[in-house]
Amino acid sequence: MFAWSKLKMTTKAAFILVLATWLSAASIGLASRAAFKWLVLDQIDRELNDIAKDFQAVLRNEPYPFDEMRTARWNRRVSIHPVYRHFFNLFDTEGNNLWSTISSPSPIQGVDRSDQSIQEVGGFRTVHRNLDLLVQDPASPNENKLIAKPAILQVGCPTDLVSLAMRELDRWLLPLAGAIVVLVPPLAWLVARWLLAPLQSLAKQTDQIQVTEDGTIQRNGNRDEIDRLASTINGLLERTRNHVRSNEDWIANSAHQLRGPLAAIMSNVEVVSNRISDGKTGEMLEKVVIECNYLNKIVNQLLLLGEVSSEHNSAAKQSVAWDRQVQQAMELFEALASEKGIQIELTQCDPAVVTANPVHLRFIVQNLIENAIKYTESGGHIWVSLTNNSSKNKCSLVVKDTGIGISKADQKKIGNRFFRSNTGRNPATTPRGSGLGLSIVLNIIESLKGAFQLESELGQGTTITIDLPTGTANTTVAGVSTNKAMYMKKPW
Repeated sequence: MFAWSKLKMTTKAAFILVLATWLSAASIGLASRAAFKWLVLDQIDRELNDIAKDFQAVLRNEPYPFDEMRTARWNRRVSIHPVYRHFFNLFDTEGNNLWSTISSPSPIQGVDRSDQSIQEVGGFRTVHRNLDLLVQDPASPNENKLIAKPAILQVGCPTDLVSLAMRELDRWLLPLAGAIVVLVPPLAWLVARWLLAPLQSLAKQTDQIQVTEDGTIQRNGNRDEIDRLASTINGLLERTRNHVRSNEDWIANSAHQLRGPLAAIMSNVEVVSNRISDGKTGEMLEKVVIECNYLNKIVNQLLLLGEVSSEHNSAAKQSVAWDRQVQQAMELFEALASEKGIQIELTQCDPAVVTANPVHLRFIVQNLIENAIKYTESGGHIWVSLTNNSSKNKCSLVVKDTGIGISKADQKKIGNRFFRSNTGRNPATTPRGSGLGLSIVLNIIESLKGAFQLESELGQGTTITIDLPTGTANTTVAGVSTNKAMYMKKPW
């Protein structure tokens, strides 16, 4: 049963079709064989009864003993029959044999001559009829006077006719059974694929649909099970999208509502901290400012997450020189890496133009580099590269570090909102994060039809690769000129 659950639906359907066809063919074959045997036996029995009736009428008018001419004619009659090979026996009431045809076998043991029905004994089928045989009157031997004497007529034929007919039938059935055994499996596989093709098409369409897009499953209009399933999935997609949009709107509205009071709190705390000379109070207010800045970062990330998920996001897309943004991010984090004692290196930076929101592309680069610095200890190394594969119309950003790495269990949770991997992290040296950064990165990549790949081993480091589709590889985009060699392979 466990192995059966692992099989594909096409294989299961084909197996069921093969089994059903084989069982049906076997049942039909056995039933046909039994019916054919019954028909042969029925025909033999009809023939026996008819011959017994006819010969009984003939013997009523024939005096016994029979003359040689008549017996020769009767023997020819039974011997020349091409199929049935009947035989006749005539017995008196004591069971003595009075006369037999030349086709008669040895006396058949176990036959009840008083039974008028068809009997099968010793490889023969027989039927018996009572008659009055005309014989010479023993009281008047000199006179030609005949009297009726009771006798029993036995008519029979061998049952090997049935075996012969069954062998002839088997000559036709066995090749047909072999053809069914050989041909049914591939035909069942083709039929199963044909039957499940609409379901496979439905599954393929479902895999290609994104909840963030307005795509729907194409219905076949036949009002069958597949059409109803497509309608059900479309309804589920619509309800899911409405729920997602409702949550995104709630997050965005909440972030907007928090931004105003948070800005007021920060400005008032800063003013108060400048007016207070008490050192201990100043330290407390400084901690409040730090927490407000952290909260402000979370609010901004929530707003960005809502913006990425918004259906109006495509309006803000434009051609962006992503290589220039990578170089600017390297400049931005140079001081932070140097302060922590980390060597950061841009190994390759090909010109790459991506159609996207510039803010979103900048966030991807900055978030990945910031995380690499955050989770790499002093003396570590970070490598950044941007390669452009013009033949495949895609560019790849790779950020590799020698940091603390991510466990296999935590890798499955990467991208979950507010999830932060604590395995191998030193809270004293690692800055606090919100757990939203990679979630936003994944949402941006999904909106751009890109790909995200993470390779990490605990204590060995992490490598993140992002593939995005590229546009026209111009060296000048939106008035910004790129300089490929300016920041390449620059050690810090």
